This record gives sequence, structure tokens and C-alpha cells, in this order.
Amino acid sequence: MTKQLMIYDNIQPVTSDKHRNYAVNVQSHDFASELTSVPLLATEIPFASAEYPVIFSAPNEEGEHTPLAVVGVSQGENLMLNEKSQFDARYIPAFIRRYPFVFAGTKESETLTLCVDEDSKALVPDGSSGNRLFDDNGEQTEFLKEMLKFLQDYQQRAEMTKVFCRKLKELDLLEPMQANIEFRNNADSNMSIKGFYTVKREKLKALTDEQALDLFKRDGLELIYAHLNSLSNLNELVERKNAKLG
Repeated sequence: MTKQLMIYDNIQPVTSDKHRNYAVNVQSHDFASELTSVPLLATEIPFASAEYPVIFSAPNEEGEHTPLAVVGVSQGENLMLNEKSQFDARYIPAFIRRYPFVFAGTKESETLTLCVDEDSKALVPDGSSGNRLFDDNGEQTEFLKEMLKFLQDYQQRAEMTKVFCRKLKELDLLEPMQANIEFRNNADSNMSIKGFYTVKREKLKALTDEQALDLFKRDGLELIYAHLNSLSNLNELVERKNAKLG
């Protein structure tokens, strides 16, 4: 089955009639086991940069970039999961934490609908464990209300992230990069990672004083330097891969 939004299999609207007895109990992050990168909100970059390499995606059909936390170096392998398929990191991106919920809607619609991945292992149809979505009267539980607030905040920050990335593009700060990775004792596994973008330091230094001040006041410089400093975390991912290769 083709994944939706990278990790979802069967997105359906949440309703009290259909999900009255359902509960959510996320015990593992195995739904993210095949990811090599995770989308980030701009406000997450300072936190994520402490543990993950933070890069920017290639432009999409609209020409827009997205911040990404790199979690793997080989296609279909998330190196940040432990033996229990849980993130082995102090900071877990909001994209992962909102699962199995997501907002859905068309580009033309101003209203977004709260949905859930009905094929998720985290869903408990009989409500025997985890957090119920509705009480016996069909009213939203505090858990579901908190998830709604979380997703609403996520949506707002996603729009802020687009503004930040558009500013990077407007200032021509991003450029495509390639990382050559060499593994100990297994030269046959050496690889090159392509198709991602980073901020070019020389272009950053070439900004006018006015442009730099504007970025500073928008907290953009903080995010840029967190991104640049995070790139050294690629070495940690390589070490995780080395440990698997033996």
C-alpha cells in the first residue's frame, strides 16, 4: 500500500459515531522505520540540530524547500530507532509526535479536518489501553482536545516555516550539496548522498547589512547557524551505520 504523507496508510476523518470507543496507544515508532529524513518546523531547528543533521529538501513542484532532520543514510532505513523501534533521541520531531493524527483538506478549502490513520497499530478500537478519543457520551476527551490544539499549532508553525524557507530562497542562500560517506571495514558500502540543500556560508556573508539585520530580527540567523552547526551530526549517523555493518 502506498504511504500517505510518508507515514500514513489510511487517513480517515475522526468522528464520535465511528471512533466512540477508540483509544490511542503509541508504543513504538515503527511507522517511521523506513524514513531517512523527517520534516521539521522552522521553530524545531534549534532543538533538532543538537542531535540530527538538519538540511533542506530539493524544491517541490511549487519551488519550495522544507527543513528536514536526517535519520538515515541508506534508502528505507531509519538509524535513529532502537531495538524497540523507538526514537533513540532526546528530541522527537513534531511530525512524528502528531502520529496517528493529521489534518487533511484541499488547497481550496479553508477548513481542515482532523483525521487518523485507521490502519495504525497505535489505534485501539475497543479502548482497552491508551487514551480514549471520546467519552461514553460521545464528547471529546481532554486527550483529543490537546491533540487538536497540538495540530492547530503545528499548522500555524508550518505556515511560518514556509515563510522562512521562502526568505532563504529569495536571498539565494540555498545551494545543492553532496555528502560522500565512507564506512569502516566495508568500502563496498561507501556512498554519496545527493539531492539536498544547505545554506552557503559565502552567500550568507555576502548579504547586505540591511538583509542581515532583517534576518536577525526575524530569528532567521539563529535558525541558519543551528542548521549549519548541525551538519557535523552526520558523523554520528555514519557511526550508527558502521555499528550495523560490523
